[in-house]
Amino acid sequence: MPNLPAEALSETSFATVDVLLHSQTPRARRANVLVFRYRGRLYAYVNHCMHMHRPLNCQEDAVFDPERRWLRCSMHGFIFEPDTGICRSPVCEGQALQAVKVAEEDGLIVFKEKQLQVLAVHAAKAAPGGEHA
Repeated sequence: MPNLPAEALSETSFATVDVLLHSQTPRARRANVLVFRYRGRLYAYVNHCMHMHRPLNCQEDAVFDPERRWLRCSMHGFIFEPDTGICRSPVCEGQALQAVKVAEEDGLIVFKEKQLQVLAVHAAKAAPGGEHA
């Protein structure tokens, strides 16, 4: 199983991980999970904006606004609270990104979802051009 070293994920970077998610249905679905640190804590969400059903980083390789206050979809600028995943943009206000349980154990970022299989880990990406992602 591919691993994501905890040291590779700084306060100004993020990583994406391809997974197989098993939900209440018998069939698993492929998903991409966004993993990042925010104010010292580790967070992970299915990387899927509910507005246009695209990854948050679909048009530029960034997931935060320049002030690092909001997670931001690069397609239309929809914003989400980093610590809850709740959307603050009018069209989807109150809806939330799907959280994925993660933890740091023995220097690795470990997924704590019972029904999740990691398929591929993409290297952590530093914020391009000074953007604080």
